[in-house]
Amino acid sequence: MMLRKSIALAFTLALLTLGSFWPVRMQVDPSFWGRVFDVGHIPMLGWLAAVLLYALPERVQPSTRRHALALALAVGFAAVVEILQPFFGRSKSLGDLVNGSTGAALALTGIAAWQRTGNWLWRGCHAVALAAALAVALWPAYVEWRGIRWRQTHFPSLGAFEDEAELKLWRSQGGSRGHATNITLTRARASQGERSLRVVGVAGDWAGVNYSAGDKDWTPFRALSVDVFNPREPFTLFVRVDDNGNCATLADRFERGFELVRGWNRLRVPTSELERGPKERRLNMKAVRRVAVFTGDGEPQRFWFLDNVRLEKRDGEQDQD
Repeated sequence: MMLRKSIALAFTLALLTLGSFWPVRMQVDPSFWGRVFDVGHIPMLGWLAAVLLYALPERVQPSTRRHALALALAVGFAAVVEILQPFFGRSKSLGDLVNGSTGAALALTGIAAWQRTGNWLWRGCHAVALAAALAVALWPAYVEWRGIRWRQTHFPSLGAFEDEAELKLWRSQGGSRGHATNITLTRARASQGERSLRVVGVAGDWAGVNYSAGDKDWTPFRALSVDVFNPREPFTLFVRVDDNGNCATLADRFERGFELVRGWNRLRVPTSELERGPKERRLNMKAVRRVAVFTGDGEPQRFWFLDNVRLEKRDGEQDQD
């Protein structure tokens, strides 16, 4: 019996350790998948707590002591994992520790409620607690998923800025230490609809926004079109487009500056020009991953409004306005 318990515990610890330290790089929609993986700590640590309870020597009594010790060991394992993860290319997270501890506690209270008592009130309360914990843990992933759903249902529109869900696709970037770029939906300006995206970039580097394009196929379209309102003096705004390849250097991606005048500006780039953007290869227009709109290096504070970012269909097909 002890051998069986030892094997079960060793297998569980080995599998969970491998899963905890194996480098994971989700290139498409990493925010969504990161939230999904966060939820995974609940069943993982619940499984570990249950195995620990099973593997503890029978002399550890009474039952409450066994449960408390199994919980402490599971939470201790989760804490050590979070401390060590940065050394293996992963990031530590208090949220992961909370989710794991919650999973361990729910597993142990579930065992107590369903196997050691015949009280249906306790069982019902545990089921409600389990459902509530999963709902709370899944909510951030659901919020991220709403942005992905917006992208799927509105493509080839990349940004209409009428729905809060779009802020999960368009995120701020750049600025300076302690002073990040700020973005909000606003009714102050709009080239279409009722709202646009107000971008306030502080003095610093590459202040602006970037869009998660989801490796979508842009080959059926003739141009990328972006509306920008500049309320002040002229300045240069850059548009960058990445594919699913290595786009770390300027020679490996499309990037072009546009001189903005005061008022509304329409920035238009043919997809043929996007494809020829990299110096030594062609941009993969079947898998566009990222679009960024930003000011240059060392620019002073700028603010501007972004609206109606879209792909224009080829001749003979009707564009979305």
